[in-house]
Amino acid sequence: MSKRRLLLLNLGSPDAPTPEAVKRYLKQFLSDPFVIDIPQPLRYVLVNGLIIPKRKFSSAEAYEKVWTENGSPLVDITRSFAVSVSEELGSTWDVRWAMRYGSPSISSVLGDWNDQELYVVPLYPQYAESSTRTALEEVRRWAKGSFFYLQDFFSEPEFIQSEVRQIQNSLSAYRPDHLLLSFHGLPEHHLQKLYPKHCTLSPNCSDQVTPENRLCYRAQSFATARAITSGLDYPSANVRIGFQSRLGRRPWIKPYTDVVVEELAKNGARKLLVACPSFVADCLETLEEIQMRLSEQFISAGGEELRMVPAPNNEIHWVKNFAAMIQRESLEWKK
Repeated sequence: MSKRRLLLLNLGSPDAPTPEAVKRYLKQFLSDPFVIDIPQPLRYVLVNGLIIPKRKFSSAEAYEKVWTENGSPLVDITRSFAVSVSEELGSTWDVRWAMRYGSPSISSVLGDWNDQELYVVPLYPQYAESSTRTALEEVRRWAKGSFFYLQDFFSEPEFIQSEVRQIQNSLSAYRPDHLLLSFHGLPEHHLQKLYPKHCTLSPNCSDQVTPENRLCYRAQSFATARAITSGLDYPSANVRIGFQSRLGRRPWIKPYTDVVVEELAKNGARKLLVACPSFVADCLETLEEIQMRLSEQFISAGGEELRMVPAPNNEIHWVKNFAAMIQRESLEWKK
C-alpha cells in the first residue's frame, strides 16, 4: 500500500545569526508580494534600500540571543516535531517538513517526492495571506500534481486542547494577576483587502466567524482566544488579547500587545503571563520579542514579573493531538 505524504510548513529562519545571513533571509521574505503588498518597483526600493540595511544588524543581534547549539529554535523545533509526528502516524504516512523562506526550501523537499497523494499543513493556526496563502502558492508552484491542504486549524479541538494544557500548566505554577493572549499582528489593510465589502474593523466585528469573514485573521484569533479561555480554570475577566510584532506607520490590528502590557502594569498588575496562540513552535517572536523585550517593558512600566507560556513545540500531547487531528475523518481538507 502506498504511503500518504504529509508536508509540514513553517515560516523559516536565517541560516546563521549574522548580518549577511539575515540579509539573505529578509530579502527573500520581504520581497514576497503577499508580505509587502505594494507594486514591485516600490517594494524593491523599500526592502533593499531602506529596510534591510537597517534591520540586518538589529535582527542578527536578536537572533543571536535565541540561537542554540542546534541552530534556529524554529527550525530545530519544526524538525523534531515532524520526526515525532511521523513516529506517531506510523508506516502509512511519509512525513516531511519545509520552510517557506530559507532552508530546507519547499522546492527541495517536493523535488524528492513522487506523485503520490499529498497532504499539506501550514503550521499557522489562523489563516493569513502573508503566511498561509504564500506557503500554499509555493507548494502549488512545485508540486507535481494536485494536493490536499489545511486552510487553518484555529478552532480544531485538538489544537485548542493542547493550547489549554500548555497555558493551564503555567497558570497553576505561576498564579498571575492577568493572562495575555498575544497573537502575531497583521496590517489592517490585509483584512480589508480580503473582505472589502464586509471588513469594518469595528470593536464587535470579530465576535464570531461567519461565512462573511471566514478567513479573517482577526476573527479567527478572537475565536481561538474564546475557545482557550472557556477551557481554562481561570477567570475570563482577567484574560486580555493583543496583537504583536507591528512594523511601519500603517495601522495594524488592534489592540496592540505592547500597549495592553503598559496599561496592565500602570493599572496595578504585578504578575503577567503571556501565551502566543498563533505560534505552535517557539521562535524569534516569542523568545526574543515576548520573553525578553516585552518582559523588560512590563517591568519598566511598574510590573514585577512577566512569564511566557512555551508554545506546544514538540510536547507529546501536541504531537498526539496533531496526529489525531490529521487522521480525523471529519477534518476539512481543501483541494
